[in-house]
Amino acid sequence: MDPRFLFASLALLAAAPLAATAQVYPSKPVRIIVPLTPGGPSDIVARILGARLSTALAQPVIIENKPGGSQIIGADYVAKARPDGYTLLQGSMTMVANPIVMQNLPYDTVKDFAPVSLTQLTPYVFAVSAQSKIQSVADLVKFIRDNPGKVTYGTTGHGSAQELATLLFAQTLTLPAMTEVQYKGSTAAYPDLISNRIDFMIDPLAAASPHIKSGSLRALAVTTPQRNANFPNVPTAIEAGVTGYDFASWGGMFAPAGTPRDIVMKLSDEVAKALASPDVRKRFDDLGLLVPKSSKPQEFDDLLIAEMTRWKAVLAAKKP
Repeated sequence: MDPRFLFASLALLAAAPLAATAQVYPSKPVRIIVPLTPGGPSDIVARILGARLSTALAQPVIIENKPGGSQIIGADYVAKARPDGYTLLQGSMTMVANPIVMQNLPYDTVKDFAPVSLTQLTPYVFAVSAQSKIQSVADLVKFIRDNPGKVTYGTTGHGSAQELATLLFAQTLTLPAMTEVQYKGSTAAYPDLISNRIDFMIDPLAAASPHIKSGSLRALAVTTPQRNANFPNVPTAIEAGVTGYDFASWGGMFAPAGTPRDIVMKLSDEVAKALASPDVRKRFDDLGLLVPKSSKPQEFDDLLIAEMTRWKAVLAAKKP
């Protein structure tokens, strides 16, 4: 036998399994890591998408919660996972905030992840106690100007979406310094907000909604350029006089860097199809106040860079 023919045959045989492997993705269960405890927006979205992707991919999609360390534990787990499309991350805006506010992260948000798609936007709301004399954003602005350094606002920590939203508000209007009060979560902040022990908070509309509906909190404005269908009488911050103000946190799906491009694109396409389906959109509507939002991988990558640049500047300008 001609040696050249033998070598060519062996090369074809060796390549065949690789080609077959690439063609049958996924051939085993896919895991979506949620770096938070069950029950929050990221977990709920991951479970909604997981059920839909399981059908589309014809493989089980398992949701696994790995909370802790400001979402660092779960994110680091995915960053170091094998880049084969079988371990994914349901990340949040913390992915761009952590590199700004923390040193020595065990991963690089830009270099160690392959963005797959955005999955949702989360509108926020300016909220005060129903006991407060503040009736509008204009009242709030006047109160802050009249009491420099004395006004208190709630956040869930340095670099949190609540802090970023409030700093953006203050910088947009060149307001005097305020006092930040940090809590472990929105639930921990609400007793103080409802009782008027802190003056205001910019928090997810989904979290504040029950308290607004019960009458214990007053909604002054939503943070997005459009009014929210669930609260049509609540103005936008722009309508309330904060010109150009636009804030919403986001969630998105990531794969480890190095994941084959065809797998990333397949996952991105399936996420987009899932989010466009009437049943999934209804689930989002039923949850209230989460907005389904997909993107192409490159669009998501561009957003990450833009968000890191934007919030780095906002945090750098924070008044002491």
